[in-house]
Amino acid sequence: MYKIRRGFRLFGLTLLAIVLFSACVSSNFSQNLTNSTDLLPSQCRIVKHIMGETCVPNNPQRIVVLDGPSLEIPLVLGLKPVGASIFFGDVPAYLQKKAQGVAIVGESGKPNLEKILTLKPDVILSVSNWRQQGSLYNQLSQIAPTVTCEWSDDKIFRWQECFQSFAEALGKSSEADIVINNYQQRVRNLQQALGDSLHTTEVSLVRIYGDRIRLRGEGGHLCSMVIQDVGLPRSPIQKKGIDISIESIEYADGDVIFLQQHPQADNYNYILNHPLWLQLNAVQSGKVYEVGDDYWHGGSYIAANLILDDLFKYLVK
Repeated sequence: MYKIRRGFRLFGLTLLAIVLFSACVSSNFSQNLTNSTDLLPSQCRIVKHIMGETCVPNNPQRIVVLDGPSLEIPLVLGLKPVGASIFFGDVPAYLQKKAQGVAIVGESGKPNLEKILTLKPDVILSVSNWRQQGSLYNQLSQIAPTVTCEWSDDKIFRWQECFQSFAEALGKSSEADIVINNYQQRVRNLQQALGDSLHTTEVSLVRIYGDRIRLRGEGGHLCSMVIQDVGLPRSPIQKKGIDISIESIEYADGDVIFLQQHPQADNYNYILNHPLWLQLNAVQSGKVYEVGDDYWHGGSYIAANLILDDLFKYLVK
């Protein structure tokens, strides 16, 4: 009986120690959160965004970006974040050189708050279409001033609005204007190079997934928005993004097809060798162009300029 009572006492003491340790860690965590956002008015600027107003440091240096597409924005402005969350377990190939050394702080939509805290950010950039709102936004705001942008909805991809909003938060609005003007000039150069074919070349955007074929709509993704900026016509069936099966593959046809392969599309070769796919006009005329899924599905001006590179390469003769 004595041994049993002694065992219970030891268990109780161990449990008490765990509780006290956890409380201590939690207290320190909360204290760090509180201290991380104490800024005098003279040390920061008010930035308006969809979650309200945030006082952002005048010259932020330790930037954390949440959700893959927003990683491009500081990079194209000449800033390297200290941390980022990512899609599919790795930084996109087209950003890896510029983003070398950036710490990974979780997957898009599932940031690791403790990892973010250890990086001691002075600003966090977050996009809202992955539900970076409500309680999660409040937690992020306790770590550092947090600016968020509504990246997209079912109708439109707001990449240019978010670029300008985040550039303002980073104190890089003038640099952002240069990036925008350079992109717009390249669009005009492409339009001029295309000549009459600009208005007669119907473009189809196709992305193959593991379980379906996706026809990109006019406004839902970066590639669609760049095509729209250039002014290339789209098939009426692709006004909105739709999913189709191989039996409806005729809806994927166009004068040219730009083809993307989702990272998990293990049926890619099956689709490309299917008799129905091989009957498409674009396939038979040799005008199907396989392009980089990562940057055609990117988030800002680095990817947008790579898409323009492809359009120059494949459409300008």
